[in-house]
Amino acid sequence: MKAILKVVSITLAALMLASCAAPGASSQPEQPLETAVPETPAPTQAPLGAGLAPAPEGISPVTGRAVRFPGQRPVAVMLYNTPECRPQWGIGSADMLIEAGTEGQNSRLMAVFEGWEGVEKAGPVGPARDLFLQMVMPFGAIPMFNGSDVYSSNLLNKFSYQPLDGHYAGVSAFDYELSRRGIYASEYGWYTHKDLIPGALALYGQSPEGKTPSFFNFAEGSAPQNGNGRTLEVGYGTSRQLQLVYDGESHYEMFEGGQPQADEKKPEEPARFKNVVLILAKPGLKDDKVTQEYTLTEGRGLYLCQGGAKPIRWQKGGAQMPLRLLEETGEALYIEPGRTYLGIWGGQEGQSLKLLGQDGAEQPLPELPAADPAPTPEAQPAPEGEPAPEPQPAPEAEPAPAAGA
Repeated sequence: MKAILKVVSITLAALMLASCAAPGASSQPEQPLETAVPETPAPTQAPLGAGLAPAPEGISPVTGRAVRFPGQRPVAVMLYNTPECRPQWGIGSADMLIEAGTEGQNSRLMAVFEGWEGVEKAGPVGPARDLFLQMVMPFGAIPMFNGSDVYSSNLLNKFSYQPLDGHYAGVSAFDYELSRRGIYASEYGWYTHKDLIPGALALYGQSPEGKTPSFFNFAEGSAPQNGNGRTLEVGYGTSRQLQLVYDGESHYEMFEGGQPQADEKKPEEPARFKNVVLILAKPGLKDDKVTQEYTLTEGRGLYLCQGGAKPIRWQKGGAQMPLRLLEETGEALYIEPGRTYLGIWGGQEGQSLKLLGQDGAEQPLPELPAADPAPTPEAQPAPEGEPAPEPQPAPEAEPAPAAGA
């Protein structure tokens, strides 16, 4: 049976790679392959967060509202976020959107959906980064991506955690938007949707069902009441300047450079969120000296809702531990039920942060994280000078030749 699954996975991966070889290639899949779902229930991936209680009965673990897809594991799809890939699919319908810079001067996104039935269309699907995986694996989410770096692969292998990776699952889990062929770079055409996810998981003996702990503590009436959180400007790099602007009624709208960042489904309407949570994490670089590293033990942050803002604290720990939001006093922080934008910001070179109140005046920020100072190079001893040459004795004068010789 393992041999059969291996052959299926290799065949599907080959199809997927062939289809993205060139934007004009004729081998793009028009229909996903049909996958038989086993009659016996498949095992589900248990949440890594030990001791976490499932969300209250009838309440969504991602939004805190009435559950729409009871008993389903969340789905977490990695997305490209370059200007060239837009418009994206799913940023306007995801129940939570996670953003962070991982290398260079741009950012990446992860769209989190309450259950697989909520994934109408999500993409363009990008590669995995371990920072994002650490945010959703404690809750038993289904990570979906197209390729991964070594840090993501190592993390998944360490915990024997099964994702859906396009390099192996192929067209059983992902489809290609043919209208983008020849217009966009080939990697910006891949997406996933609800009709593919259960069958793709079945290939790996996994189930889309499971009991999910709540991502946050939710309670009505939790919004800050001070009116000093109209706009949050987050520079994730020189190529990613995000503005989250309160609409004056109930939500924060997503802009970049004054232009709405919208879902392709609603191109004139910015993606909107009830809650904005920004965690400030100590920055650094991984051993490849390119990938950004964040210390995810604890730190400070901001919570914005309904035009108000307040400083908060957060705790996490190891990759298997869930993110926990706290009041400055150390008590549990409650946020309003609804869709949440979660940003992770470290203050690396090229990054910036600004909070504006209702009158447009700049507001004070929590203490910002600082990177470890670069080690001072050890002083090298000055090279010793060349020894002075020993004086040489003057040559003796030759006797003058005799006259007439």
